[in-house]
Amino acid sequence: MRWPWSKAQQSQDVLSDTRMLTEFDESLLLIVDPEQLTSNLVSKLRQITEIDTAVVYLVNEMTSAQWMNPVGMTTEPGALTRLSIKGRLVLWFRSNRQPLFFAKLPDVTRYLTHEIQPFVDQGITMAFPLEAMDRLVGLVFLKLRQETLVSETLIRLQVLLRQAGLAFENALLFKERLHQNERMFRAEQLATMGQFAAGIAHELRNPMTTIRSTVQYLGSEFDADSQEQALAQGVLDEVDRLNDIVENLLTLARPTGTEPKALDVSHEIQTYLHFVEAQARKQGVRIDIDIEKDLPSLYCDPGELRQLLLNLVVNAMEAMPDGGQLGVRAGQGTASGTVLLEVEDQGYGIAPQHREQIFKPFYTTKASGTGLGLAICQTIVRHHHGRIWVEEAPSGGTIVKVTLPTEEEI
Repeated sequence: MRWPWSKAQQSQDVLSDTRMLTEFDESLLLIVDPEQLTSNLVSKLRQITEIDTAVVYLVNEMTSAQWMNPVGMTTEPGALTRLSIKGRLVLWFRSNRQPLFFAKLPDVTRYLTHEIQPFVDQGITMAFPLEAMDRLVGLVFLKLRQETLVSETLIRLQVLLRQAGLAFENALLFKERLHQNERMFRAEQLATMGQFAAGIAHELRNPMTTIRSTVQYLGSEFDADSQEQALAQGVLDEVDRLNDIVENLLTLARPTGTEPKALDVSHEIQTYLHFVEAQARKQGVRIDIDIEKDLPSLYCDPGELRQLLLNLVVNAMEAMPDGGQLGVRAGQGTASGTVLLEVEDQGYGIAPQHREQIFKPFYTTKASGTGLGLAICQTIVRHHHGRIWVEEAPSGGTIVKVTLPTEEEI
């Protein structure tokens, strides 16, 4: 009498699995965001088996050095960082294309211990490959509540993750296409701006040179403390400001020949801050420098790094016209092979709705700003395959954070 019930139960399980996979397959047509896909995948994984933690790693092909980065997780990732696609763990999955139970394959685990240990420390017990058309696009790490999996559950997981691999591949392709469109649009903007800037630079600089020399001569004819002398100096300051705007336009628009080299982080920061010390004292700004010891060398173009640091520090000082504390920090980045730079002010802050806009050319929240400083910073950071973003400081001001490579990834 038990056989018909068992067979009916099996049929019900098959129907349930088919329904779940169909729902997941249909949802894939509507989701192109990797984080949403991860959330959807974790939900389906929990319908198949009991898990405490799920971490999805995807290939990041947006940089010249390819990595797998964690996309989403159900708990705090702790010490988990990106994985090199040239590392042993990724190469093992490329060769074997099968789930890896850490406890059941001790020889493999020992061979991969350097890369697996951070996951073991988080209690993760196994990993699956994410594949699409014979290409490894990612890995899924699971912390199971049970010690092992029955064969039926394992098969269900593999079927689900095969579907997920195709979905993540489509999401990555869609994301890459968006980035390509953004880069093309920005390149067109910069090309147009370059033509405009180059065309007007000559026309502006010649008359400005004449104006400056004439006003400088006339100013020398007035008494040092006279109102006329003050007016003449004001004209000279405005001419210099126009020159700076033209130069910033050219810097932003023209292609640059980046020549990266190994640079000592502490030395570069200390050197460049000398340029603003006098102005900082005059303005009542205290500069606090905090640099971790034994940081690896940055791999950057010296001139571009200098301009990046000066732009960020000057921006921070302009946000504190009445003085305050300016923090400049450098430390190890959360991703291996990077250094994190931070410039923090105690100014008026940047509203959340403006944070995505401030890196666009000519966008500014300051009454006297040109909106080119941060746009130039972003261009420099992109030249070095880094990342720049802003956060709110505890004081209500702004922290600008930059990650730059320590390896030859340019």
